[in-house]
Amino acid sequence: MPEISLQPKQSKLYDLIVDDPATVIGAGGGRGAAKSSGADRVAITLMYEREGYTVCMVMRTWVKQMVPFHLEAIRRDFPWLRENLTSSPPAMLRIGSSRMEFKYAENYDSVVEAFRSGNYDLIIIDQAEQFSWREIVEIRKAARSKGNHTAKIVLLFNMRGQYIQDLRKVFHLGEILEEKDRAFVKFNPWDNVEWVRKELAENGYTVGDYYRWTDEQRKAYAAERGPYTRQLASDDPVIAKADWEGDWDSIEGAYFANSFDLEATRAAAGLVARLKKPWAQYWYAQDWGRAHFCVTYWAFRIAVSPAEAKDWLGWELVKPINITVVHRELVLSDLEPHEIAQEIINSTPEPERGKYRSFYLSPECVTDEPRSIGSQQGVVLRGAGMPGPVKADNDRIGGWGLMASLFKATRGQGWGKDKEGKPFQYDDAILISADCPQLLDSIPIGMRDDKNINDMVKTDKGQARLEMDCLDSARYLLKSMLAPKRKTEDDKFNEKMEVAKPVDRLMLAFRHEQSKKKRVEKPVVRPSWK
Repeated sequence: MPEISLQPKQSKLYDLIVDDPATVIGAGGGRGAAKSSGADRVAITLMYEREGYTVCMVMRTWVKQMVPFHLEAIRRDFPWLRENLTSSPPAMLRIGSSRMEFKYAENYDSVVEAFRSGNYDLIIIDQAEQFSWREIVEIRKAARSKGNHTAKIVLLFNMRGQYIQDLRKVFHLGEILEEKDRAFVKFNPWDNVEWVRKELAENGYTVGDYYRWTDEQRKAYAAERGPYTRQLASDDPVIAKADWEGDWDSIEGAYFANSFDLEATRAAAGLVARLKKPWAQYWYAQDWGRAHFCVTYWAFRIAVSPAEAKDWLGWELVKPINITVVHRELVLSDLEPHEIAQEIINSTPEPERGKYRSFYLSPECVTDEPRSIGSQQGVVLRGAGMPGPVKADNDRIGGWGLMASLFKATRGQGWGKDKEGKPFQYDDAILISADCPQLLDSIPIGMRDDKNINDMVKTDKGQARLEMDCLDSARYLLKSMLAPKRKTEDDKFNEKMEVAKPVDRLMLAFRHEQSKKKRVEKPVVRPSWK
């Protein structure tokens, strides 16, 4: 057996698999803590040590996750195993009579299909925060050893993700599983010497020296000297608490932790097509960005009867409900306003373009200046029969609150409970198409502002965070249409101008100016006569 080096936390994971009676092992913490590479090293070590040992590595997606995080990493780190590894699905690594299979499962149905008849000594789910506990339970059924080993499942996870609350219940609060059945090892970014290996050599230290330091010494050194770890440590305090500290309490800062349910909210393409009726209300919105990401979402809203809700969604309702469906996503960067507008047109099927009645854009972009971002986009969009932009409602706290309410309605299948615990039916709910993956990924990791718990952490102007741009665009989309602030006369005028024919705009402008004059003219005070 070739020598395979393990970092201390990776050795701890190996010991839990080999010696601990627990059958469900959690390995969580900050980002970049060598959890994925550690799982590869531990699994390969066990495959060398145990004849006929079967391992299954699981991730949510194949191209974006499994290939770079494991298949390419194994080829790089274990060059002598390249000939033993097939990398096209179903991919497999063989070492003697032992094997490791690589699987991905994008939803619950694919989980059931992939693991219905599986038998593995060890199952490792990487980025387990992306899997619901229901899915994990289904996968765990395949942990069935045919040898003399105790079959185990290992869950690798970061502290932000769709289902991190489920993992918190298991490994932090001690719920769901008995104590004897679970074990946990925390991985920190400063536990991974690779981030500071070069700096250690420059300062005359060895890897052994680094691991002989105390935890606090390693943490301080990595925060000061490692290019990647320095970035994590100096990030926004709320985000750093999750990504750098790997703190369980950081999860409480997730804004939609108690309202968003991915499985309930994500809509398959077939359901979206079924709901997309000609008489629905259609609109779109954009959070503009050039250096940052420019994110655009399309939506429609339709009233659904109780019978339709039962047939299409499986919901039991007593009155109609309005369903807003976010059905298209466009994420771009480094493009000019007219180029963005053209991409919007290209992304909108021609028969659908005339259905849209409103386009809500970042408020600072909508001015009367001909070269403003809104003006440039408007010229291109109107030329294709789509509405030009009006100012989006930028009420942050109201917008986040509205989104939370919509998510709660969907999670409860149209139902909620009032302060007295009595059930009531919501008037509005939301679905988000599976074709909007960036938004679905962003919602669970939006963090509360610890200085104002009713607001969300704002994007640092010097950093481009896709999740924040996605969330801002979704907030514009929903708040501007579903619960807008009271519109001023100027707002109403701008909206009329956007949809008016060119021949009617001159008269509209004249009437608007006359109205403004009347509003500012002081009334004539006549003397009172006895």
